[in-house]
Amino acid sequence: MHDVAPLGFCLATQDLFDARRYRGNFGDFTLLRMKNKRLEPQIYDLKRQLNSRAMEPKFLEGHKAVIVSNIDKIISLVSARYVQTNFRMAEKVIEDAKDLMSRVMLATSFDQIAELEPNFRSKVTLPVYELFVEYMKSHGLRLI
Repeated sequence: MHDVAPLGFCLATQDLFDARRYRGNFGDFTLLRMKNKRLEPQIYDLKRQLNSRAMEPKFLEGHKAVIVSNIDKIISLVSARYVQTNFRMAEKVIEDAKDLMSRVMLATSFDQIAELEPNFRSKVTLPVYELFVEYMKSHGLRLI
């Protein structure tokens, strides 16, 4: 599990960039599948607030904070694990990740965050996957 942490953070963060789906599908597993009567009122209320224009700024700031925190963790893991494997690619990922952090912090809407998802995927997630594969091969570890 330890070895896949950088990739796991990338995939979780990439999911957060899809803000429209995040807001639309929030709590659906609990609401639609589990039919949890104890949680339903709270989740419906939170989902209603999350999708309310009046409440958007409140949720946007929290959403941005989570994305920035995850990118920070990705940078830390890439610099700790992959710089020795492929210095140029790791440095490029770190540089691009920092740029994305800045752009996320400047976003003024969920739609602006969603527009950054293709950049995150191409400049962070896919290179981190390549670094992961290269790291595993260089350490004689098999990919499952």
